[in-house]
Amino acid sequence: MTQPNIYLDIDGVLLANDKYAADGAAEFIEYVLTRYPNTTYWLTTHCNGDASAPVNHISHLFDDKTIQLLKRIKATSWQTAKTRGIDFSKPFLWFDDDLFFEEEQTLLQNGVLDNLIEVDLAKNPSQLRVFMQSFPVPVDLIQN
Repeated sequence: MTQPNIYLDIDGVLLANDKYAADGAAEFIEYVLTRYPNTTYWLTTHCNGDASAPVNHISHLFDDKTIQLLKRIKATSWQTAKTRGIDFSKPFLWFDDDLFFEEEQTLLQNGVLDNLIEVDLAKNPSQLRVFMQSFPVPVDLIQN
């Protein structure tokens, strides 16, 4: 089976706020990087071509084991819209808490809006744990 690209935002996804990691974030990171070790990418304002920047931004909230896993996440580069950092030629899941109009339009135009996995920690603080119990599948893998 094709390994989908996994795109991760930080604020509101891995972090509940600027002082605390989201509930289950370390376990979620381990889960994702165990299953998708070569296809996990940062898609966050904290990363523009430099994979060490997001790790430096959040490492104070995680243990050494998790920090080593974070260092395996690859960088993306994009300007204005995060969707410019997505490789639409491959199946993907994008975990994010906030979507801009242009990003939504790009996902719609590519027929992959369902590949956006909206994280709402305010509504469900344990949402990352729920994802580990029932991990989403990219729409393009379901259709094949």
